Amino acid sequence: MNLTYKVKALTKELAIEKAIEKYGVKKTQIIEIKELTKPVSFLGFFKKDGEFEIHTDESENGTQHETEEEKVDVKKVVVEKTTELLEKMGLILEINVLEARDHYVLINLSGEDNGIIIGKKGKTLNSFEYLLNSLCKGVKVEVDVEGFKAKRAETLRDLARKMSEKAINTNKTVRLNPMPPRERKIIHEIVNKYKELDTFSEGRDPKRYIVIKRKKTV
Repeated sequence: MNLTYKVKALTKELAIEKAIEKYGVKKTQIIEIKELTKPVSFLGFFKKDGEFEIHTDESENGTQHETEEEKVDVKKVVVEKTTELLEKMGLILEINVLEARDHYVLINLSGEDNGIIIGKKGKTLNSFEYLLNSLCKGVKVEVDVEGFKAKRAETLRDLARKMSEKAINTNKTVRLNPMPPRERKIIHEIVNKYKELDTFSEGRDPKRYIVIKRKKTV
């Protein structure tokens, strides 16, 4: 299935990043990028986003599938790196691979040190996942701890609704704390339901954060 997304950004690279973050597009699915309107920049003071049209192939044949042998090797690497990190942190946790597909591995951690690996509002877990991904090249690793992320997702949806109402009622820009891409996507999905609001991300991972503000009226 071929799909097309229109994204506003200052560069083609940022347009791709926005498409990945907002719509869940994979880089391997992008088949063409068209520049509809050019970005504008004047002496570094005035900047205006250009508009890009991103064409994707999201059919089963649009991405390259791994062989069973490649899946086993990827899972082995992820488990080994996870074990190394946990040992260095002095944590006792069991590692279970829940899913492995298309350069993606989902693992679940469980055991007596659940609370430690999660940390306050999942910050330690986010940092652990970020570090693990930097060690596992060519594969996206997601780490959960006995269903914590589902509960966290609902908390984020509530936060997004509250911050959206705040931006509308106060007519002020709202900036949230830094979050990983997965959590930012949840926020974007809720805020995008408010027609009077704009939402975008600023900064660089792992300190990239969401900005919510009212749309400019003409």
